[in-house]
Parts: sequence; structure tokens; C-alpha cells
Amino acid sequence: MWRVIATFFAVIAIIYLSYLASKYIGKGLGRTGSSRYMRLIDQITLGQDRHIAIMQVGGKYLLVGVTSGQINVLSEIQDEDLFPLGPDEEVQAAQIPDFKKMMEKLGDLKKRGGRN
Repeated sequence: MWRVIATFFAVIAIIYLSYLASKYIGKGLGRTGSSRYMRLIDQITLGQDRHIAIMQVGGKYLLVGVTSGQINVLSEIQDEDLFPLGPDEEVQAAQIPDFKKMMEKLGDLKKRGGRN
């Protein structure tokens, strides 16, 4: 009986220590990305280990290409050339599945015995 109680408290202690460790590690990761002179404005992934980013360095905006092996400055962007893009309605509609259609497909799948 004492072994069960000791095991229970050991599991609770492990869970609590894991929580504290993840909280400590999470705070440390947030601080590593801050800088007084540079800021990442936006980025888009082009493929595995490849993306394009807009960085603000002082008063300049730079378009940079980033790969696993190198970083290249592609161009300098003027402040008036930066403006937020609205969401593409076709892309946004394709990304959000229609719940009713999904449930109808699930019902059809069950009627056919789980086969296409």
C-alpha cells in the first residue's frame, strides 16, 4: 500500500517539475529573439529550410532570403512600399473546411461500410 502512495506522489512530483522546467525554458526562448536594433517584420516559407523575410534594421527595411547555409539580402524596400495584404478569399475558403460537408461525407462513408 505504501508503494502505491509513494509512486503516486513521485508521479505528481515529476509532473510538477516538468511544468516548472517547461515554464523556465519557455521564458528563456522568448528573450533570445529580441534586439534593440533589428526586428523581423514578416516571413514566408518557400520550402524546407528556405524562406523570405522582411527585416527592419534601424530605419531600413530589407528583403532577405534565408536557407540552411546562407542569408542573402535580396533588396531594400522603401517604407511606402510596405502595406498589409488582405486575405485571399479563395485561399481562405479552401483552408477552412465546411463542417456540414464533412459530416455528410462521414455519414456517406458509414452507409457504405467504411469503403470508398
